[in-house]
Amino acid sequence: MLKNKKFYLIFTIAIVIVVFALFYFNNPTSQEELKVKAFYPEAEEIRLVKDISDDMFISLNFPGVKRAYEVDGQMKAYVVSCVGYNGPIDVLVAIDDEKDELIGIEILNHEESLDYAEHIEEDWFLERFKNIVIDKYLNLVVLDKENPEDIVQVTGATISSQAVVNAVNTAIGAYQYKTNNIEMEKVADVVPQEMWQKDTNSFAINCGEESTRIDIEKIKEYEQVEMDVVLINTTGTETDMKVKGPTLRHVLEAEGKDLSDYEGIGITGRDGYYTMVDKEKLEANDVILVWQVNGKDLKEEEKPVRIAIPNELGPYWVKMVSNIDLYSEISPKDIDKVHIFEPLVEDIEPYYYEYYGSKDKSIEVGQILREFDVVDEKGFFTMAASDGLIKNETISLVRQRYFIKVEGENAPMNIAPNFKLGMNVKEMTHFSTTKDAVIFPEKMAGVVRTKNINGNEALLLEDVLLTAGMRWKDNNHFVAVSRDDSNREISIEEMLNYHIVEDGEQVNLYHDKDEIMKDLLRIEKK
Repeated sequence: MLKNKKFYLIFTIAIVIVVFALFYFNNPTSQEELKVKAFYPEAEEIRLVKDISDDMFISLNFPGVKRAYEVDGQMKAYVVSCVGYNGPIDVLVAIDDEKDELIGIEILNHEESLDYAEHIEEDWFLERFKNIVIDKYLNLVVLDKENPEDIVQVTGATISSQAVVNAVNTAIGAYQYKTNNIEMEKVADVVPQEMWQKDTNSFAINCGEESTRIDIEKIKEYEQVEMDVVLINTTGTETDMKVKGPTLRHVLEAEGKDLSDYEGIGITGRDGYYTMVDKEKLEANDVILVWQVNGKDLKEEEKPVRIAIPNELGPYWVKMVSNIDLYSEISPKDIDKVHIFEPLVEDIEPYYYEYYGSKDKSIEVGQILREFDVVDEKGFFTMAASDGLIKNETISLVRQRYFIKVEGENAPMNIAPNFKLGMNVKEMTHFSTTKDAVIFPEKMAGVVRTKNINGNEALLLEDVLLTAGMRWKDNNHFVAVSRDDSNREISIEEMLNYHIVEDGEQVNLYHDKDEIMKDLLRIEKK
């Protein structure tokens, strides 16, 4: 009998422990307290303050404050919220009250889509909020941290980054008021609408000074196309979808325009992403203005329409279209110089661009353009990848905050503040304006004919020039120029006997098996 009582006692205690543990670890507040404790491992007491938002000044000026924690009697950990792209982002902010600086933050919950905000939870982003003196609010910047309070945004996730900064600023304002009796400026609990041009109901088709705005309801009135398509991003992911919407050609016909009259179109999303589609691609493909995917209307973050171009890769499939520009004139390409990248940019100071947690050597495109004799603003900037992707941009776009990443994963690769991972031209073989092309020999080797010369991989010069976009006539000839300005003429008849070989940090020119020029700088068409 005694043994039974002892058994039941032990069994009851075990049940109580299990129930308590389940309650504790499934109680959000308890889990939250553990996260607070992680920021203050030496703390003896942590107490939840639920009624902080009852304070009139807090509720009016810092509506994003949800609750706070006293740590050993001092209120210095705050749970704050700000509405980002899709919904609220909840952030735990830990403050050192002795130094009046941030210890760090943790993202507790968010509703942002993975396409735009999966990286706000990465350690490399959260590290940016450590050890910052909080005598002023944080400031979101695009590229460079110039001041202690600057926070560099997550590339391609401006709205989500701003929401996190707003949330942290809310905690700073509440802390300064409660702890130091300092009244700082009001902080909104939602990212301002004007910051991201939130027109989810319509987009504009522009041609010169003329502009036509089309809303979601009107887009459904045009002749519709329903098609099974596959979206292929440059990361290699494939997404099957059934799309519905009119083609751009049908929409323009209804508006009295003919797509064939234009040399190309430029498509811009509300997030600032841009791509150009040239005449050749327009003639080969339908541009579908998608308003329904797999039988369901687009999600709010993809409205008013998204682009589907069935035979092109993901970088052309722009979401949340805000503008479609029709280009009546695009200067044709007539490449007369093909440059080797490394010697071309040797005098340009590199920028170490932090892109999704990796800080790599990059070269600003605007500075590269200054190396060319002529840059036609009516032409376009073309980038080609080893996987066959060719992408065009306007010259005006690439002049500003546009870089070629030359180190790290997928280099050479184009990057910019509004470029999301997977929308890049990675492992670039070359890029060009209307008159100049620049090649990366190590990547070009994968798309041209090669042969072995003295144990080295040699690239057929004719293939290199043709792939880079140079064209010629029977009366043309070529001049190879080295970095020391020596040169050598090359005839069309002899072209097939010339190869280039990358040797360490330089490229050398070969005729048959003989090295005839070291440190090649460029090839010119005459």
